[in-house]
Amino acid sequence: MRRNSNGASPPDECSYRSPESRSLPDLATYEALIEDGIAAADARGTSVDHVTARRLAIWLAARPQAPVFARSLARFAETGAISRPLLVQLRIHARSGNYADLQQSARLMHYCTDRGADVGPISENFGVACDQLDRADAMLMDLYDRNRQGHAKSEPTQEGAGVPQSFAVANRDLRSQTISFVLDATTASTVMFAVAAQASEREAHVREVERYGRTLPEGSYGRQNRDAIADRETRIAARLRAVERAYRSALERDAMFSSAEAVRPTRAAQPAADREIELD
Repeated sequence: MRRNSNGASPPDECSYRSPESRSLPDLATYEALIEDGIAAADARGTSVDHVTARRLAIWLAARPQAPVFARSLARFAETGAISRPLLVQLRIHARSGNYADLQQSARLMHYCTDRGADVGPISENFGVACDQLDRADAMLMDLYDRNRQGHAKSEPTQEGAGVPQSFAVANRDLRSQTISFVLDATTASTVMFAVAAQASEREAHVREVERYGRTLPEGSYGRQNRDAIADRETRIAARLRAVERAYRSALERDAMFSSAEAVRPTRAAQPAADREIELD
């Protein structure tokens, strides 16, 4: 493995990689996403969130770093676990004027400090889930940029001229067996209306089946069949309601962020780079 004169690994060898890294955003996009995450954290008056912290770790790992720092950053990017070497290296980078990544290291150190004693992995699929968010956020950023530049024009239609263009992108992750969607606001609202309507219909069907099933003899085939139908419909309705709750939670977070932006100070204070971290 090649080394720079300072003992650090070249950027292409120490950067975080996943099996689907080819489809992940480039560093310029990560920088823009990090700026948005930092702005949101400053508006809340807190440290950055898990996703922004991971993006900071990926950005730092893409720069020439000492091998121990590069490995610690890669581990954090995959699992969210905060190791002792990571804390030590972040403190060194944040407190020394010899590193160009001082500001980014200070932000990540601030995040690690706020985690306190919770230094273990965030979740088993933390890296995979964040990769999906990165791809979705990158697509949204590209859409916003094209809209601002006037490149996203509605395609001509033979019928229904003047109908606004909808935006829908789906991404499937084979490792985690999940599918993520990116929709424009109008399409998302329409989809969620259909989801809520279908959930209500399923729940009504469950009540009807259960009511009829109670009239049948206990242990009979008809009673068992109605119970199985009610169980299946209940599971489907629960999944639909989970989607609806996630959508409403996203709207509530957006509303809170908008309110915070309205009262955001003209200049946010930078986190102290020399903030103490307790090391066991």
